[in-house]
Amino acid sequence: MKQTILLVGGASVAGLGAAALAAVAPATKAPPPPIATYWMDAVTQSGIGAGITPGARPNIGQIMGMMSGGSSLSHTLELRLASKQKAAAPAAEHLIPPGLAMGPSLPLVTPNAPPPVARTPGLPQGYQRPRGRMLIYWGCGEHVGPGQPTVIDFSKLAAGQIPPGMAAMSNYAHAVTRPGPRSAAGFGEWPNPQDSRAVPAGGSLAGAHRVEGNYSPPIAFSLAASQDFMPALELAEAGALPSGASRLVWRPAPSATGYALAMFGASGSGDVVMWSSGRNAAMFANMDYLAPAEVRRLVGLGAVLAPTTSECVLPAEVAAASPAGMLTMIGYGPELNFAENPKAPKWTAKVRFKTSASLIRGMGGYGNASRQQDQSGQPGQPPRKRKKFGLGDLLNGTIPGH
Repeated sequence: MKQTILLVGGASVAGLGAAALAAVAPATKAPPPPIATYWMDAVTQSGIGAGITPGARPNIGQIMGMMSGGSSLSHTLELRLASKQKAAAPAAEHLIPPGLAMGPSLPLVTPNAPPPVARTPGLPQGYQRPRGRMLIYWGCGEHVGPGQPTVIDFSKLAAGQIPPGMAAMSNYAHAVTRPGPRSAAGFGEWPNPQDSRAVPAGGSLAGAHRVEGNYSPPIAFSLAASQDFMPALELAEAGALPSGASRLVWRPAPSATGYALAMFGASGSGDVVMWSSGRNAAMFANMDYLAPAEVRRLVGLGAVLAPTTSECVLPAEVAAASPAGMLTMIGYGPELNFAENPKAPKWTAKVRFKTSASLIRGMGGYGNASRQQDQSGQPGQPPRKRKKFGLGDLLNGTIPGH
C-alpha cells in the first residue's frame, strides 16, 4: 500500500512539473494578417436595363433595342484593393488579360474623402408619415399558401405597431455590404471617376491577373477558361396557367450554386406588392453575393432554389395583385480564393461571380424572345394583356433594378 501511494504521488509531481513547463514555454504565435486584400466581383446582367450605366439615362439606341425586344446582356466588374500600407500619392492598377479587350490595365483610384454632412436632429422639413399598405407574398406554386399575404399598414407602422410576421422577416434579412473598407490606410477601386468604361459583352476574364501599387505587395493570380463570366439566365414568362398563375422559366447556369427570385410592384388600389421565391415569409430573397456554403445551407432550408431548377410558378394571387410587377432574379455563383502563402500570406484575393436577370411582367420575354416556350420546346399560352412598361419610364432613367 505504501509503494502504491508513492507511485501515485510521483506521478502527481511529474504532472505538476509538466504543467509548469507548459506554462513557462512561449505560446505559438498566430500568423500576422495579410497586408493587402483584393476583391474582384464579376457580374452578368440580362433583361431590362442591362448594359445601361446605373443612374444614367439610356440613349436612343438602347431605348429602341429595349422596345424591339433585342438581346440585352452586359458584364460588369467591381475591383477593390485594401491595404494596411499607405502612400503619400497612392497609385495602383490591375493588369488584365488581353481577352478582356480593355487595354493593358484598369486604374485603381483612391476616392476623395466625402465632405462632412451636417445633421439636424428631428424629422426633416416637409416630412409626411407614410401611408398605404405593403402586401408581402412568398413561394413558388400555382396558389399562395396559408397566412398570405403579410400586410404592413404604413400608418400603423409609423405609430410603432409592428404587424405579425414582420419580425420573422427581419431575422432573415441580409445586409447588402461591399467588402474592401474605404477606411483602410491604402484603398483603390474601379470603376471610378477617372475610368468607368463599360466592360465589353464579349470580354473574357480568363488568363493572368496582376495587381500592382505603391501601397501594397504585388498580387497575382490566374483564371481558367471555366472561371469566366457566368452565362445569361434568359429569364422569361412562359405563359399564364388557367388559374392565372404565371410560369417563369430560365436557362440554368452550369456554375450556379442556387437561384432566388423577387418581385416588386403595385396594385390598382395603390398597395405595394412584394413577392419572393423563398418557402416562407422569413426567407425573403437576398439578391446579392452569397458564399457557396451559405447557398447550400439555404437550399436545404428552402430559402434558395436548387441549382438544377429551371422554372418557378408565380402564384395566381400575386399575378393578379400586380399585373405589371418588376421581376428580378439572381443566380449565385462560385467564389475563388487566392493567397500569396497559405500559412502567412502577405496578400489574399477573392473573386466572386453572379448572374442576374430582370423583366417587367406583361412584356413577355423582353430581350429573350426565343424563351417564349417551355423546356420541352412547346410554346406556352400567350400571356394576358397587361400594362406595359412605358417609354416615358425609360426616358426618365427609371430603369428597374438600377
